[in-house]
Amino acid sequence: MFQSVNNLFSTDASEIKSLNGLRAFAIIFVLINHYALNLKFVLTNQPILELIYSNFWFGVDLFFVLSGFLISKGLWFHWQKFQSIDFRSFYIKRTLRIFPAYYFFLIITVTIAYALLKFSEKKGVSTEVQAALKKGISNVWGDFLFVGNYFPGIHNHTWSLSIEEQFYLLFPILCGILFFKLKFPKRQLMLWIFYLIPLLMRIITFIKVEESSKPPYYGEIYSPLQTRFDSLIIGVIVMDLFYNNQNFSNFLNDHKKIYHLLSILFFSALIFCLMISPHNLDIFSHTLRYNLQNLSFAGIMYLALINVKSPISNFLSLKVFTPFAKLSYTIYLWHFIFMGIALAILKVNQNVSLFSFHINFIFVLLIQLLLSIPLYLLIELPFQKLRTKLL
Repeated sequence: MFQSVNNLFSTDASEIKSLNGLRAFAIIFVLINHYALNLKFVLTNQPILELIYSNFWFGVDLFFVLSGFLISKGLWFHWQKFQSIDFRSFYIKRTLRIFPAYYFFLIITVTIAYALLKFSEKKGVSTEVQAALKKGISNVWGDFLFVGNYFPGIHNHTWSLSIEEQFYLLFPILCGILFFKLKFPKRQLMLWIFYLIPLLMRIITFIKVEESSKPPYYGEIYSPLQTRFDSLIIGVIVMDLFYNNQNFSNFLNDHKKIYHLLSILFFSALIFCLMISPHNLDIFSHTLRYNLQNLSFAGIMYLALINVKSPISNFLSLKVFTPFAKLSYTIYLWHFIFMGIALAILKVNQNVSLFSFHINFIFVLLIQLLLSIPLYLLIELPFQKLRTKLL
């Protein structure tokens, strides 16, 4: 047990350390975003901070970019050796990685929701609360079947896991029949064509939808697979570029000015995205903005990968990020509940200061980490070991 806990704070030779840093930032962005939404009354007189934190939902885009890179990397390495896709091995790996922790989370939370519904009916709690619980429970099948991005249940964050699972189901097939059969130039061209499809879908949706959901275009653009899978595809493009075009990597490493200029460009683009109001109804905010975000994250990832001695890579490779990266899946699943526990311990009220707001977040972050460890050890880790034995 001690060794398992110790492994959470260390990396092995097979890991790309800089990706741990990116994964840690992805989960921290999401946590800050939801923390700020829960305590938005603190930011009433801080419009800039409120705007920035409300846009940290782009951490989900970073998760997608990382997933696209890592999933395609495993498939590509197998293809290089055997000229085939091992569908059985791939789906077993994904099942044992995702399903146990996910379904354990769903069963526990749905049981709690059902108990709360019965309690609220018995005690005559607000009919609005009852209606929300009933609607969520009636649609919970969407989460169980990984279509929660189209049929929301009681959770408002599992939609992203549905998108990833849908992508995992379809992408290996496309690799086997199309992408991996092409030479590098044609494969890149085809991947970029696929990358542009969600942008086209977002534009069409934006033009056609007369009255969007709230937040703006959440149900029409933010959560469907067909309007969001470009963030996954760009991760695939980076994988292909990194492993199959050493000349471009060498060019950037030989031309430091271009390398640093691209670094500034990507980080500046992300800062620009943080300044866009989530309530905007213009076409850019709901179409090209997604591309700007995922391209910037992909660019930063690529620059970190091709130069492990760069400041970007060195920073992202810091050991402090490792436990957050390894526990990111468990934290993501449970973070709303863990956050509620942390805020209850802190006894946060309407009088909390801006300084306390930020100090309290550090406590929330530590609670997320500490409460995730036993769940990881009891649920995730045993199935990871089983996966290793089977494959």
